Amino acid sequence: MSELIAWQDGSFTRTDEVRVSAQTHSLSYATSVYEGIRSYGGSVFKLAEHLRRLRRSADLFGHAVGHSDEELAAVCHRLLELNGLTDAYLKILVYYDDADVSFMGRGCASRTAVFALPFPSHGPGRRVRLATAEWRRPPAACHPYQAKTSSTYALSYLSYRNKPADADDVLFLSTEDRVCESSGSNVFFVAGDVVVTPTTELALDGITRRTVIDELLPGRTVQERDVHYAELADFDGAFLCGTAIEIAEVEAVDGIRFPGSPLVAEIVHAYGKLVRSS
Repeated sequence: MSELIAWQDGSFTRTDEVRVSAQTHSLSYATSVYEGIRSYGGSVFKLAEHLRRLRRSADLFGHAVGHSDEELAAVCHRLLELNGLTDAYLKILVYYDDADVSFMGRGCASRTAVFALPFPSHGPGRRVRLATAEWRRPPAACHPYQAKTSSTYALSYLSYRNKPADADDVLFLSTEDRVCESSGSNVFFVAGDVVVTPTTELALDGITRRTVIDELLPGRTVQERDVHYAELADFDGAFLCGTAIEIAEVEAVDGIRFPGSPLVAEIVHAYGKLVRSS
């Protein structure tokens, strides 16, 4: 990937020439925020929504992003052009520099980097099996779930690394056995014509999640509520959704197998059509 072009603090450069100090504050203290964004056929999907969330995450961590949304949007489009990419994954990363090696970050300035990678769509028909994560999600008062921050994904890494070999991903539960999300995607369940998804108290309010609710389920009953692990056997089907995974049907959670719901296939098809027409 060294031949690809990235962008750092106002300049385009080769990916292997992007420099981050080993003393970078965000490397030690997980104070970076970011957005992962997809492009389809050269069109960047939900770019404005991603940039708004990046801004909210940055504000929570006190980052002063020295680039406007318009500038960052132009960077994303230019990186697609420079790298000859159409179906791609773009990541915008905001992090603190190395001015202070302590956790206090005194005098640290915010830096911004953007890179793009080839990332073809998974396409329809993907099915995944989940296993309960060995780590639990802490209460909302203990973590900033409203931000897309690197600190959230420490538990994702640890849990995914230790998942059973026959599982494709993990499902996080709270300390009270409430369903949260997978390692990096929101989760939905289907019971007849009713669609249920956990609240975002202990999960990121995903842009794909909001797209499913607002644009793919018109006229459907969608319940955003607490979902307890003990309920899972009562559902007909389930699916994960997120920028990277798109929409993937969940075949089973631990030993609980879902019989399947035609509504899941409808949503997968509708999402594929939406991203290609945007």
